Amino acid sequence: MLLDARGCLTEAGFRTLSGATPGAAPPELANHLASCQRCQDRMLAAERSPGAAPTRHGASRLWLGILVAVAGLLLALAALVVVRMLAAAPP
Repeated sequence: MLLDARGCLTEAGFRTLSGATPGAAPPELANHLASCQRCQDRMLAAERSPGAAPTRHGASRLWLGILVAVAGLLLALAALVVVRMLAAAPP
């Protein structure tokens, strides 16, 4: 049974949705989740549970951002050094 007496998703319904590939979930479950705030809140709460492991995707984006910022600072510093050297060079 994927829906309870209220018409909301049961735990089996959530497992079915979570296990489905994108676009391949049963349409009645996907439509219900799209229109039911209670089920959306339950789905998000399950995703944010303390036992859930953080995704590596977010961590890799953080490191990529830090790497880009450091590279930008190094390029700006190199540009300042070159400008200073050119200004100090005799004509």
